[in-house]
Formats: sequence, C-alpha cells, structure tokens
Amino acid sequence: MKSKILNVSLNRKVENLSYPIIIGDNILNRSGEILKEFIYKKNVIVIYDSFFSVKTSPNNEFEEFVQSMNKLTTTLNFIDIPGGDQTKNINQLNEIIEKVLTYGIDRQNVIIAFGGGVVGDIAGFVASILLRGINYIQVPTTLLSQVDSSVGGKTGINSKIGKNLIGSFHQPQAVLADINILKTLPNREFRAGFAEVVKYGLIKDLEFFNWLNQEYDSIFIYDKIKLQKMITKSCEIKAKIIKNDEKEGGKRALLNLGHTFAHAIESFGNFDGRIIHGEAVSIGICLAFKLSNKLCFCSKDDTKKVINLFQKSKLPTSLHDIKKLSISTSGMIQKFKLDKKNRQNELTFILNKRIGESFIKHNVSANVLTQFLNEEI
Repeated sequence: MKSKILNVSLNRKVENLSYPIIIGDNILNRSGEILKEFIYKKNVIVIYDSFFSVKTSPNNEFEEFVQSMNKLTTTLNFIDIPGGDQTKNINQLNEIIEKVLTYGIDRQNVIIAFGGGVVGDIAGFVASILLRGINYIQVPTTLLSQVDSSVGGKTGINSKIGKNLIGSFHQPQAVLADINILKTLPNREFRAGFAEVVKYGLIKDLEFFNWLNQEYDSIFIYDKIKLQKMITKSCEIKAKIIKNDEKEGGKRALLNLGHTFAHAIESFGNFDGRIIHGEAVSIGICLAFKLSNKLCFCSKDDTKKVINLFQKSKLPTSLHDIKKLSISTSGMIQKFKLDKKNRQNELTFILNKRIGESFIKHNVSANVLTQFLNEEI
C-alpha cells in the first residue's frame, strides 16, 4: 500500500510554515530514510511511551524504528514515560527537561515523540521551551494521536485546576503515522480514538460522517485501506481549519466540539483511567448535540444519528454510562468556567446546526446549562 503524504500549511504574518504528514503501512522500519532531511547526522532524543519498553508485537515496531533511525543519526538517546494522562503534570515535565539537558543539547538537536497523545503533548512542550525552542517530530502510535493531537502544534500539560491549561503552540517538523502499529492498541483505546474521527465529519463533512456510519465495522477489524483513508481525511479537515487560525483565535475552536463537556468529565476521574479521553469526547459530542437540539439549533433526527453511531461503535454516549464517577451539575459548571475558549467570563461552546456544520456559540447561559445538566445527570 502506497503511503499518503499530506502537507500542513500555515499562513503566518511573518512567514509561512509547511510540514508533511506521512501516513502509511509498516513504515516505521523505513523511518530513518523517510525522515532523513530532519535527522541526518543530528543528535536525537526519543521521548517514548514506556509501553514500548517491552515487546509489544511479533515484529516489535519500536525496535524497527530505533534500528532505522540509528543508521542516520549521530547519537540517539531515549527517555521513557508512562502514556496515561496522569503523566501530563509539572513534575514529569521537569524530570524530562532535566534529563534532556544532561545530554548536552543545542538548538540543532531534535526531539522525537513516539507514543500517543500524552507523549506527543508533553514531548512537544519540552521541545517548545528548551533553549526557547528546538525542533521535534511526532510519531503517533494511537488512533487518537494520528488523527488529532499530533497535528496542529498544540502542546502542553495538565494543571491541578484543569486539563491542558499549561502549554504552547509549537509545530512539528513532520508527522509519521504508521497504520500497522495501531494493532498494538487495546481495543478500548482504538475505539476511543474513533470518537475524534467522527468529530471531523460532524464539524465539517456530512459525506465523511455518512461514510464512517457505513464503514465502521471494517474500520474496527483494521481494514488498512479504509484506515488510511480515514486518517488522511481527518488530517485534511484539521489542516484546512488550522491553516488560517494556527493559535485558535477563531474557527480552530470548532475542533473542540464536545471537548468542553469532555474535559470536565475527565477531571471527575482524576485522569486515573476510569474514563479515557476519547470516551469522554464521545459523551461530550452527544451532549453538545443534545444541547444544540434543546436550543433549537439542531434537529432531533441528527442528534439521534450521532448517538446511534457512537453506540454502534461501543462508546459511551451519556453521563449515565459512567456510573463510577460522581459527577455533579455544579462541578461541571465550575469546570466550564476554566475552558480556554471562554472570553470575558462568557461560557463558550461548540454547537451544531446540523451534521457537518458546527459553529461557535458564545455567552451560553449558566442557567440553561444547569437545567440541561440536571436533566442529563
């Protein structure tokens, strides 16, 4: 299967920036060759998910990646970190930074993030602040990170107050997404990543949503042709949105469909695995459509279609599906107030007029949200 190469272009006032996303099957064993222009005779530091410290598949994709990179780099150093969301904290950040500095780095060094969204977020943040910014490359290993978090330059960590409140925008030099490594994922993680895929159809592309609705069975048995099409399409939609809004001053906020609810839900689980990001996004998107319907923006029929696809995909669609968490209306409202989309203390949500057409709704009433949540909790 031939690899797809998609270029992400960003229109900046001072300079334009472009970088490739390479999406292929079994390409980690050629990663050195593919990434040669970025890593040749460079000192490279790989920050990777400790999941890959042990043999994860018969071919052990991480070892293939390392061997391929070794042929072209001057030195290759490694830092392993846990992949869970609890890793995204200030203490872990400091530990990584201090370890990287022991390697005697300079601005020609390159950091590679090898792992899921958590690894990509914290490794990218490290790259953004070390020496006031060094280059980094994303090698996403989960579906969620391949279609979403590895693209667009959002990096950061969580605060005790809320999720992703500490961070920076720092674009990668390249993104290398190997479809084959998705087979190493637990089924729960793979399905959770599918929620972010559905999001793209909901915000921008009815045809893509309908295709996902028809092909989800094939996707969940790892049909490689359809996986490549799905990942490529997701990245294309995201690339178009961020092209003219790199730092989320406007329409990039559409990519947060369901996330205001999702981040609040996740916080009730203390990022301990009782609910994971994609599952929270699934519930969050369903709540966003229900709220859109309640406010007379979106039809009940479209809302049912969205909920039905998530249910068929064995993803949670309601707050009642996560009985292990003690979620309160007042607690959710307090979390909403910390959302980065808010302006001048006005609550902002991404809502939908229909499937394929999301919009930014400012100044959503706390009273309306309270009534809505009381009906849902």
